Amino acid sequence: MVIQMTSVQINARTSQILLDEIDTIVEKGLFRNRTEAINEALRMLVRRYKVMKVAAQIESMSLKDSTEKSLTEALLSSREEEDS
Repeated sequence: MVIQMTSVQINARTSQILLDEIDTIVEKGLFRNRTEAINEALRMLVRRYKVMKVAAQIESMSLKDSTEKSLTEALLSSREEEDS
């Protein structure tokens, strides 16, 4: 199955220092252009948020009574919520 995503343009403000850092990374050949670098940064931000969310759920579960659903069940439930 191939998922094709369309691009959406956004406008964002940032500091010149941060933009210079992105340009340096691009110049070193780690990314083809600013867009690729910024998209990767956004993907990393989203992954970090999801990891923090799961960590909070795990911590919450560890504080609950052991008669609650298992960690595996809670994580599966969490994934189902994200997918819907």
